[in-house]
Amino acid sequence: MNTRSVVVTGLGLMTGLGLDLESCWTGLLEGRNAVRRFTLFDPEGLPTPFGVELPAGAEELFTRQIMKRSRDQMTRGTMIALATSQMAIADAGLEAANVDRSRVGVVLGTTGTGYIGTAEGIDQHRILRGMSNSPAAWVSLKFKFAGPSFVVGTACSSGAYALAAAHWLIASGQADAVVTGAADSSLNRLDVQGFSSLMALAEDPGDMTTASRPFDRARSGFVIGEGGGVLVLESLESARRRGVRVYALMPPPGLSSEAYNILSPQTGGAGMAVCMRRSLENAGLAPAGIDYINAHGTSTRINDLYETQAINAVFGATARSVAVSSTKSLTGHCLAGAAGIEAVICCKALVEGLIPPTWHLTDPDPELDLDFVPNAPRRRELRNVMSNSFAFGGHNGVAIFSRDDGA
Repeated sequence: MNTRSVVVTGLGLMTGLGLDLESCWTGLLEGRNAVRRFTLFDPEGLPTPFGVELPAGAEELFTRQIMKRSRDQMTRGTMIALATSQMAIADAGLEAANVDRSRVGVVLGTTGTGYIGTAEGIDQHRILRGMSNSPAAWVSLKFKFAGPSFVVGTACSSGAYALAAAHWLIASGQADAVVTGAADSSLNRLDVQGFSSLMALAEDPGDMTTASRPFDRARSGFVIGEGGGVLVLESLESARRRGVRVYALMPPPGLSSEAYNILSPQTGGAGMAVCMRRSLENAGLAPAGIDYINAHGTSTRINDLYETQAINAVFGATARSVAVSSTKSLTGHCLAGAAGIEAVICCKALVEGLIPPTWHLTDPDPELDLDFVPNAPRRRELRNVMSNSFAFGGHNGVAIFSRDDGA
C-alpha cells in the first residue's frame, strides 16, 4: 500500500447526546432524546424555541480542561472545538513525547467562533473571541503542534472540506498527522431568528422531541444543535511506526460547488450527485461497494427529496440495497460541526458493524424510496461507508471511510 495513504487514528465526539464518543454512540443506538427548550438564551417569542444543547456537565468539563484565563478568551464554540480535539488527540496518542510536533497540523471546520458581542459595555476579549482562526490556534497552542494550522469555512460542509485539506497535507508529505473535523455552537437568539426567517427550522409539532424527522412525510425543517466531531488523520506509515489503532482508511473526499443558488441545491440533486461520484472515483469504488450512507438528511423538504434523488441517480439499481440514515434525527443539525460529527459516527459504525438509524421516521414520504433504517439500529458487516455534507452556498463535500483489514 502507498505509504502516503491516509488513515484515521483518533476520534473525539461531543453532541447533545453526550460529552464523549461512547455516550454519544449509545445515545444514537438507543434513541435518546436531547431536544429541549433553549436554556442558553431566552427563546420567548421564537417560532422554534427548542434545539439540541450539550447535556448537563458541559460547563464543568470546560472548566476542568481549560484554564479560566483561556476560557475568558474563547466562545462556547471554540471551547467545544478544543475539548473535542483533546479527546481525539488522546485517543490517537499524539501527546506522546516521540511525536514530531512540527509535523502535526490542525485544520478545523467552522463558520466562525459564534461571537455575537455583549450588551454589557466593552468586551476586552472581543478580538480574541471573535477571531475566526481561534479554534485551530488554540489546539495548536495547547499541544504545541507546529505544523500547518488553519480553519475552513464552507457552512454546513466545513468539516468535509477540512478533512479534504487535512488529507492533502498528509498525502503531499507536508504533515505526518492532522487534527481535523469541525465544531459549532450557534445557539443564540440572533442566529435562531435568522434561520427561522429563512423558514429552515422545524415547526413545533406539539412534541418537540420528534421535530427532527428526516425523510418523514411530516418533516418541516431542521432542529438546530451544537457539538463537535474531530478526527486525527495520519499517514499509514506514521500510524504503523507508532503502532497505534487504525479506525479506517480515508481516500480524498469529493468536493464540488453547485454554482447554482445561495440557498437551494440544484433540482433533482444534480450537484449532490456530482460530488458523490467524485468521492467514489477518488476511492476507486463502484457504487455497489458502499454499504452505508450517513445522509446530510436535514429534515427539510427540499434537501431530503433532492438527496434521495441524487442517491438514486448515482447508485442506480443498487440504490435500494444501500442503507441510508440521518443521525441528525437525534443530534440536530450542528451546522459547521455537522460534517465532523458525522465523519466520527461513520468511523464508529464501520468499527462496530452497526448502522445508527433514522429516528422519528414513522410516516415515510412516498416520494422517498430508499432504505432509511427507521427507528432501530441494524447490525451489518460494513466495508465502505459514505458521509454526505451539502451546504448553503452550494459547497458539497462527500467523504468515504473504508475498513482496513491489513493495518
